[in-house]
Amino acid sequence: MSKGFTLLEMMVVLGIAGVLFGIWLPRAARLQDWLETERAAGDVTTALAVGRNGAVMQSTRARVEIAADTLRIDRLWPSGWKPWWRLAGPASHGVTLEVSNPIVTFGPTGMGWGVSNTRIVLRRGSQAETITTSRVGRVKRW
Repeated sequence: MSKGFTLLEMMVVLGIAGVLFGIWLPRAARLQDWLETERAAGDVTTALAVGRNGAVMQSTRARVEIAADTLRIDRLWPSGWKPWWRLAGPASHGVTLEVSNPIVTFGPTGMGWGVSNTRIVLRRGSQAETITTSRVGRVKRW
C-alpha cells in the first residue's frame, strides 16, 4: 500500500478547485463592492449624525463637509468656524461620490440651516447607496 495521492487524483482535485474558484470570483467582487459601499455609507451617515448631535449639544451651528477624500465637521464659535471632527472620505473605500450640496449645516435645534436638502450617491462597481437629508435634519438611506 502506498501512502499519498496519485497524480490523477491531484489533477482532479485541482480541476474541481479551479472551477469552484472561477464561479466564486465574480461573486466575491460583488460582495467586496457591497461591503465597501456599505462602509462608506455608514461613514457618511455617522458624520451627519455627529454633526447634527454636536450642534444640538453645544447649542451652536455645525457644518458637515462631504468630499471624496474627507468628511469634515466644523462648529461655529464666536471667533468663527473651528475644526471639530475628521474622517477619511468614501474614496478611502474605493467608492465614488456624487453630492448635490457638499456642505450641510445644522442649527442649534438640529434642523437644517440654509440649503440643507442634500442627495448623496455612493457607487462602487454595480453597487450604489443613496443618502438624503431633509430640511428638518432627517437622514435617510435608500
